[in-house]
Amino acid sequence: MSDIPTLTLRGLSELTGAVDDLTRTTGLRWWFRGHTNAGWDLLPGARRMFSKSEERHVANEFYVRARSRHPDCPAHDDYGGWLALMQHFGLPTRLLDWTYSPMVAAFFATERYHPHSDPPAVAHDACIWALSPTELNAAQGFEPLLYPLNAYMLQGLVRPALKGEDGTDAVVAATPVETDLRMLVQQGAFTAHASTVALNGMPDCNRWLRKFVIPAEHLPAFARELALLGLRLGDLFPDLDNLARELRGWRRRR
Repeated sequence: MSDIPTLTLRGLSELTGAVDDLTRTTGLRWWFRGHTNAGWDLLPGARRMFSKSEERHVANEFYVRARSRHPDCPAHDDYGGWLALMQHFGLPTRLLDWTYSPMVAAFFATERYHPHSDPPAVAHDACIWALSPTELNAAQGFEPLLYPLNAYMLQGLVRPALKGEDGTDAVVAATPVETDLRMLVQQGAFTAHASTVALNGMPDCNRWLRKFVIPAEHLPAFARELALLGLRLGDLFPDLDNLARELRGWRRRR
């Protein structure tokens, strides 16, 4: 594993300064992901929870039972679309969520300190990961481009989630085909993982990964700054369930 450049942040102004410096000095586009625990690896749910045969089993159970419950399912052979739909509804998949917005990533990193959540029993440092998607793709043997998740050339990586027979051990950065409002407001993107190795454990990952650590003692103030700027649960998850959850939290914390 390579040493990943790491920076400690104490507030939003330091985050914006760090992102500005990162983009200007590298000349690259960066994606972001927030973790409430800085010790967590960059590994999607299916790689943490399932074997590949178990992944295929639960994905196919979803596939055959979804149409009676959801009127707007992807085409039967749109495997990227099916994975994105499964991810959207909380099924562990080989997709890892990212965002174009460092502020959205900061919201998820500090989520336990927002009014809709209960403060954690044990405080951990949080972090925001930054990923250069084009540099990752180049390192994995793809062209340094951003591919849609349903692109033909990615079928060998996403199709085996349902059909099996992984022929690659790669990870690729891909953009979703936006099918719901949440993808739009969260400015979402994905990495798709055939590999069982965490991104932060891969060789030369310091070329395309950065880590911004938020010490535990700064998390409540960081969350307040985000709330002052209007990053709220009901807007990042634009449905009535999360609007109600946000408003219940507001009443509890007054």
